[in-house]
Amino acid sequence: MAGGKQNGTAAAGAPVRTSYLTLKAGEDPPPNVRIYSDGIKPDAPQNLLVKILAGITMSIYVGFMNYFMLMVIASYWSRICRYIVLALLGTLALPCKPVLWPAFNKLWIFKTWRHYFHYSFLIEEPLDPNKRYVFVEFPHGAFPIAPIVAGTLMQTLFPHMMIYSVAATVVFYIPFWRHFITWIGSVPATPGNFKRLLKKGSVAVVVGGIAEMYMGNKKKERIKLVGRRGFARIAMEEQVDGIVCVYYFGQSQVLDFGPSWLADFSRRMRTSFGYLTGWMGLPVPRPIPIYMVNGKPIPVPKVPRDSPDFDKEVDKLLEATITELGEMYNRHRGEYGWADRPLSIE
Repeated sequence: MAGGKQNGTAAAGAPVRTSYLTLKAGEDPPPNVRIYSDGIKPDAPQNLLVKILAGITMSIYVGFMNYFMLMVIASYWSRICRYIVLALLGTLALPCKPVLWPAFNKLWIFKTWRHYFHYSFLIEEPLDPNKRYVFVEFPHGAFPIAPIVAGTLMQTLFPHMMIYSVAATVVFYIPFWRHFITWIGSVPATPGNFKRLLKKGSVAVVVGGIAEMYMGNKKKERIKLVGRRGFARIAMEEQVDGIVCVYYFGQSQVLDFGPSWLADFSRRMRTSFGYLTGWMGLPVPRPIPIYMVNGKPIPVPKVPRDSPDFDKEVDKLLEATITELGEMYNRHRGEYGWADRPLSIE
């Protein structure tokens, strides 16, 4: 392990080291080591042209709906715009396959995205590749760009595991987005799909969803988890081995979404209404460092569905997740420079 240095502490006083290594194919990341993706050093500047390319391509992705609507409006006057809109709509007829496409996740452009954010990660405890886990990811933020970038890293972080994800169903009715999100391993977030994926491997879910898009705050982190029992219930029904909390430090500051008065209407309609703003007020993510921390697995109790205690155990599992997430956040926020930024779990 080259270029490592001690940097803070993790669970049970275990030292956290910082490393700039590049993991070899099939190599598991060492526990309690903060690793900068692709061997990038935290103070290494990104080539200006590459940074511009990363910013533009991410803006096309995160701001696609904004650009698409402008293209639709422009198509009334421009034949070229009309053809582009029709071509994009035509992709809705193409099947969303394959789910989790390794070659797509290894594209060079995603490396530029990771460098743009000086992406780093830490795994508190090695995971057993023969077990199944539900990864609960936070925060969703204005747009879940950190979890999406993490999706391109999953085969590097967990080379011996198959990790899929579930995403808002509405995304799969939007051209371009539907294929992109499928190729990094996502399917519509229905209970049936969730359970089917768990028969193949582990599943990640961004629990906060639309509600968190409007919860940005300058002084504290805010996430939505209280009362969100769905993932805990499915984890128990499918008897998975553990729930793993994942927190993306910096994700909440990359983009903003609003206006906030549309939050209630968006939740009722089960889709988001508003606009994204980032660098210079544009739908371009701010180049803020992102630090992904994977916590220790929370054991899932093996309780039969027909047990009278099943619902009570689901509630206990949710409470255990809330407790572990809060403790994990506090264990690592100082490493990111957020010692004075508390987490509010709502």
